[in-house]
Amino acid sequence: MYPPLKSGSLLSGGHMPVGEQKALVLLDKSGQKVIYKSFRAGEVMSTHHAPVDVFVTVLAGRLIITQEDQPTEVTAGDYVIISAGAPHSLSCLEEARILIFR
Repeated sequence: MYPPLKSGSLLSGGHMPVGEQKALVLLDKSGQKVIYKSFRAGEVMSTHHAPVDVFVTVLAGRLIITQEDQPTEVTAGDYVIISAGAPHSLSCLEEARILIFR
């Protein structure tokens, strides 16, 4: 017997906004994670790095993701791939929701 199907909506408000650098881990299998984060306008995530490649999908809003001092503005529907070990940061221009796969 398998666990019950999990479902929800990340766009229609099915998950409460978390803001303030909190995250909701949707899936954690063998160290690989799918993480949902929401940000208020003006929030920042300081420079950090990950030991694995990171795939970020923007569900809503507008952000600047900077890798090694190279800023890239992203909006709903955009994605970025950050190489393992690369220093990166995030600045939220307007309320936003993202999915992080790492």
